[in-house]
Amino acid sequence: MSDRDGRKVSVFALNYGLCQKYALEFGRPQGKREFRTYFIERVFDYTPLLQRYMERNQEIICEGCGAKYALEHLPALRFFNMKCRECTDGICRVINLSKRYEPVLQSIDQSLLLPPTELGILQTLHSEGKPLFAAEIASELDCSYQLVGRRGRFLSDRGLVDRKENDTGRRVYELTNAAEESYFSHQEESKIDIDKE
Repeated sequence: MSDRDGRKVSVFALNYGLCQKYALEFGRPQGKREFRTYFIERVFDYTPLLQRYMERNQEIICEGCGAKYALEHLPALRFFNMKCRECTDGICRVINLSKRYEPVLQSIDQSLLLPPTELGILQTLHSEGKPLFAAEIASELDCSYQLVGRRGRFLSDRGLVDRKENDTGRRVYELTNAAEESYFSHQEESKIDIDKE
């Protein structure tokens, strides 16, 4: 579509299935034109946000001399078949910064990583901040309470979750301090600085 400034823009919408699940109306409203074109207002223009994200997570580097280019130089580089302006022999490539850390990620012992269900249990307990029943966790993760019970036993054996019985004899799950420190503490030294070489 064209926005208020006459520029061609892409319009993104919520997932139709999510709208159906949560009974949200999907599509353009009926009635006056101003109600049908609200989504091209400048307030909904997230282009600068997306550009900043791409600039932080991608870089253009010459394979020959190692020269780096800003993202705004990409159209000019493409016009000249990605030839490097510095050495004129090398070819420039757009590299996602996650590739830089690929050796570090590959060196992690896969047996130490938790599967998605276990991580989901930990995340649910952390976000709720209180002990929960298996059925409550299961409703958040969209799985059965039996699965939460089995995986909760595994997490308990690893010292990440406390499984206790309440006054009525029902089992309650609570995050341990070890899990809180290992998975949810925001330590500065654990952050990856993508601005450094």
